[in-house]
Parts: sequence; structure tokens; C-alpha cells
Amino acid sequence: MISVLAYNVAFGRKLDKIEKWLLKQPDFDIICFQEFPFSEDSQFLKNFKERGYDYKFSPTSHLTTIFLRIHGKHGELTLYKKSKLTLLSSHVIKLGPNFLEKRFRVEGEKTSLLTVFQYGKQKLVVTNSQLVCYAINSRRINQIAKILKKVKSLGDDSKFATVILGDFNYTSRFRQKKLIEFMAKNDLTNAYKGTTHKYLFIAQQIDYVFSNNCTVKNVKIDRKIKFSDHSPVTFNIDFAK
Repeated sequence: MISVLAYNVAFGRKLDKIEKWLLKQPDFDIICFQEFPFSEDSQFLKNFKERGYDYKFSPTSHLTTIFLRIHGKHGELTLYKKSKLTLLSSHVIKLGPNFLEKRFRVEGEKTSLLTVFQYGKQKLVVTNSQLVCYAINSRRINQIAKILKKVKSLGDDSKFATVILGDFNYTSRFRQKKLIEFMAKNDLTNAYKGTTHKYLFIAQQIDYVFSNNCTVKNVKIDRKIKFSDHSPVTFNIDFAK
């Protein structure tokens, strides 16, 4: 089995506390962050390289407001344990600019980071994404469709396992069933339901994990961890038939 952590780290404002928390946990085989603050000389990344990890990063756009100013490069970061997984390839999937972001002249567009790993005889595809925030749900579904198109372009998807995860910004409070049904039509199973985020004291799920040709087990949402407006989600990937 492979252990995974998925976590939107809220632009890394408490990245030092997140690192201290991670040091107290068993090593995860894969760590998928969204809104990670990236720099080439990041001490956080240097520390994890010393612990046997390597990584891939995909920059993405963020809409800033008068209440929140974001500086530097942020996006999806996927760390992986080199002793357990071999990286075969990685791809940045461009998900298209959002009208509201273009209106406020935000540069770039949302992206998804796709990584292909070899684990023993098993090939595993992981997509780490943050979908558009200020939009209707059909826009997010369109972005997911672009991710799935790229996954299918890798070849016969019955020959590899797939895990689609991240901050979908798709609230469980409005037509969540439509998202789950859309994924099911694409042979992807929803791993869990549960609160992962609070917005103006409204509890909701906007972080998801979907899988194909593998089983997601032992899902845990750690709501006691308060380093972000999201809760970290941990789980195991089992390839047993």
C-alpha cells in the first residue's frame, strides 16, 4: 500500500508549523499540497529532500482581493518518497483562465499537476489539482474533463491505477451528487464524504479523492489541525484485486 497526504496549505502562511507537524507523523509516500509557496531556495523543500523525497511543482493563478495579497509563486506541489516510488513522467495540465480572474487581470490560469509513478509492477497516475474558486459548478466540471482527457491520453487506463485528488472548490452544500455521478460515469469512485473546509463558519467538503483500478482506504480528515482553512486528508492506496 501507498500512504498519501492531501492538503491545501493556504499559501503556506503557517508552513513552519506544518513542517513540525509532519515531522511527528510517519513518512507519507506521496504528499500533495495545493497553494504551496514555491521558491528554488525553499528550506522546506531542502529539508524534505534530505529526508529522501523529490518533488514536482505546477504554478497556478490566484485571485487576490483587498483582504488578501498573495506574493510569489504558488501552486500544486507533489512530493514523493524516492525509495518507494519511481517517477516515470509528469505533466502540467492547463485548465483555462477564469472570467473573473481575467477581469481582475490575474496572470496565468488554473493548472493540475499529473505525475506517473512506478510502484513495483504497478503504474500509478496521480493528479493534484485546485479548481477555480469563483465560478459555477459547470466550469469546474469542464476543468475536471480536461484532467480526465489527459489521463486517458496516457494509454489504456485499465492498465494503470488512477487517483484524482485536490481542492475542487466544489461545495458539498450544492449539487454534490452531480459531481460524484460525473466521476462515476468516468469509472472513478468517490473515496469519502466529510467536512474539509470552513468558509464564514460554514462547514463543507470541497476537497475530494477519486480512484480507478485501486482502492482508497483508511481515509482520515484531521480537523484538529488548524494551520489552514482546510483540513489535511490522509489515506492509503491499495492495489490488491
